[in-house]
Amino acid sequence: MPAYQFEALDAQGQTRKGVIEADTVKSARAMLRTQLLVPLAVDAILAQTSDSTNSSWTQRKLFESRAFSSTELAVWTRQLSGLLSAGLPLERALTALSDEAEDDRQRNVVAALRAEVNAGSSFAKALGQHPREFSEIYRAVVGAGEASGHLGTVLERLADDLEEGQALKAKLIGASLYPAIVTLVAIVIVIFW
Repeated sequence: MPAYQFEALDAQGQTRKGVIEADTVKSARAMLRTQLLVPLAVDAILAQTSDSTNSSWTQRKLFESRAFSSTELAVWTRQLSGLLSAGLPLERALTALSDEAEDDRQRNVVAALRAEVNAGSSFAKALGQHPREFSEIYRAVVGAGEASGHLGTVLERLADDLEEGQALKAKLIGASLYPAIVTLVAIVIVIFW
């Protein structure tokens, strides 16, 4: 089921924004009305299919930052693994993570993942719809976890790997920072001596 981003007014006149799953824009608007909301804007989250809008969408996406930083991806993966290991179905785990996401872009990505999974796609295939957010290795590991039936355990190990990668990156930056500072100080001393 496709996901739609909406902006609506509630009974108190406050603007509410969020993501809703529906078959069409019309049904999304109807669902908002049943929740006593007045829809102002309802837009599909996924890219448009026409060539002109697709190229402008691609250009916008090239210059935007990713929804998940590497640290946030590790945390999100660990949260998802915890929910799945606790026995929650994938769709409900994605719903919980979508509801708890603080960033709108993260919420939209997770809602789109949930919509793809609800439509019958595998989780790895749903991740493939967002290659900027999830690397090919990440998707392959998730696919292997789905095939083996141990997705929660595999995601936990993947989160460990992502965290170890972050720690290694921090060590490399720290190790290269010291020689850079010493070189800079040496250059300053030579120039002003």
